[in-house]
Amino acid sequence: MPPPKAPIWGHFLTGGKQNGSHSHAHCRGCIEKERPVGDEIELDDDGKPKLSSQSWVIEACNRDVGGVLGVSSSMIAHILGKNGSKPCPNTSSEAHKTARKAKDPKGKEKREREVSGSESDDKSGRKPAKRKLLTKVKASLKQTQLKVFRRINVPFTKEQQKIVSKQFLRATVSANLPFRWVDDLEIIKLFLLFRATADEAMPNHQQLSGRLLNDADATVMQCLKQVLQGKYVVLASDGWKDESRDSINGVNISVSGKTYLIDLILAMAHKKDGALMCLAFEGMIDKAEDIYGVKVIAFCCDNDGGSQRGRKALVIKRPWLFGPPCCVHQFQLILGEYFIENAEAAESAEEATGLIGWILNHGKVQSIFNDTQAEISIPPGKVLAYLVANLTHWTTHFVAFDRLCDLKDALRRAVISRRDDIISAQVGAEKNHQKKQKLEDEAMNQCDLIDDGGFWRHLKAVVDDLEPICLGINLNQMDALHPDQALLTFAGIFLYFQKHSNPSIAAGMTKRVEKCWKALDQPMFILALVLNPFEGVSHFGNKAAVSPFTLNTVLLQDNAFPTSQIVLDHLYMDWWLPLLSYNLGLSLEGHIYNA
Repeated sequence: MPPPKAPIWGHFLTGGKQNGSHSHAHCRGCIEKERPVGDEIELDDDGKPKLSSQSWVIEACNRDVGGVLGVSSSMIAHILGKNGSKPCPNTSSEAHKTARKAKDPKGKEKREREVSGSESDDKSGRKPAKRKLLTKVKASLKQTQLKVFRRINVPFTKEQQKIVSKQFLRATVSANLPFRWVDDLEIIKLFLLFRATADEAMPNHQQLSGRLLNDADATVMQCLKQVLQGKYVVLASDGWKDESRDSINGVNISVSGKTYLIDLILAMAHKKDGALMCLAFEGMIDKAEDIYGVKVIAFCCDNDGGSQRGRKALVIKRPWLFGPPCCVHQFQLILGEYFIENAEAAESAEEATGLIGWILNHGKVQSIFNDTQAEISIPPGKVLAYLVANLTHWTTHFVAFDRLCDLKDALRRAVISRRDDIISAQVGAEKNHQKKQKLEDEAMNQCDLIDDGGFWRHLKAVVDDLEPICLGINLNQMDALHPDQALLTFAGIFLYFQKHSNPSIAAGMTKRVEKCWKALDQPMFILALVLNPFEGVSHFGNKAAVSPFTLNTVLLQDNAFPTSQIVLDHLYMDWWLPLLSYNLGLSLEGHIYNA
């Protein structure tokens, strides 16, 4: 067993081995002086500042702050001074006392006077002024232990750990992160910098994707039951493929302009014929009504083969339901059919897509265009990015081509002033004659396309035609869209193409828009428009022969549209009669209802 250390070691930190026999020592007072501003002081059991393995302590030791050889004579000399060296100004009076006692253990007890630690006195060389004799006072009450936590080391309570775990789950879902991110070592280190006990509250990925996720699902379901109880809702279903290429069907409930996801169905093994799709839709409706206590009045899905037949069969089996297809899909069909109907637009779109791809695939060429763009941009130096169309994001064709039109001036200026530089950047260091010629031809073709005024004129026409279609897509994919608003978007796109400057495009596109409108549950959309007190029958032309009286007759006819008598009475008493009074300026309730 090694002998106990001398008392003088209580004022020094033990460093590494300086030689085979002695360790290096660092003065605690000198180390303490390096403490960062604002750093909280933690005391050890003896009431001294606790200097553990904080980064600033290690850094000070590495710089040999207050370092001496770990022997008593060297440590005493550091504290008291020796051979002309000044005493350490950072040590405490207790350290001075210990050093003097270690230096002369057999000497007579001398009166202790307060030692002046003023640096100004040391620099001037004057002797410190005599102080009043102090008498030792033994404290009668002494706290046996003082445990002070630095803020970073404060442990988490059980309640705090639950809150942190729940927030980890919310952050994971909100940022669309994989559950395993909480097990990453660098992430753990990051949180430990904020709180030394963070690993006590951080869940692992099994807890995150298991118990915590299930608990959150139960909480959300309970909240949804309270929000949806007794509400009239629209149920919608659509499918997609996840990262594993599995077919997933999502089931949503829409109420009061908000959409809530209530179920996810793995549909890989499900058949897609009309009868089975109808059964699946009925199961979705029954499950939603049983669990959440809602009243489903409409069911919406896309309009492909199996879904279309299943939805129509559903409305026949449950005539109180409305069954509109997804209006966003209908506008997406209009977008695709526009390029079928307009061959010039399809060609311009292909050329524009090829031009964007050529610029983005050749970094040196892109840098030339960016330099030219920075020269003429307002403010100077601003460079716009090139956008790429994506087939699964239906509005990106318009956005990409519209951005290319914004960059027209910069592209044409670069081609006019730096055509040779562009071709050289395209060819690069290629030595093969055939490949070099091919690269030159490609660059020349793209430069000629940029310099072609006809290309930009046709592209601008395409952008103008795509804009109302994409506006319709954006409007129809809103959670708060009303049926009357959807009807007005279809009417607007019909009127736009009806007045198109190209007669063949006008005739072809109006037929295609009418085809998409035919697929909708038309009575529901028309009724919603008429029941809107701000719209009424104002949007119907003379040829429609629509008035409050004619619509009232249609409304009261049997099987005028697939809805139940309960829903019909609700619409009639709460909406239709007040609207008739509003439009006609007189009360017709008793006369019409009894007719």
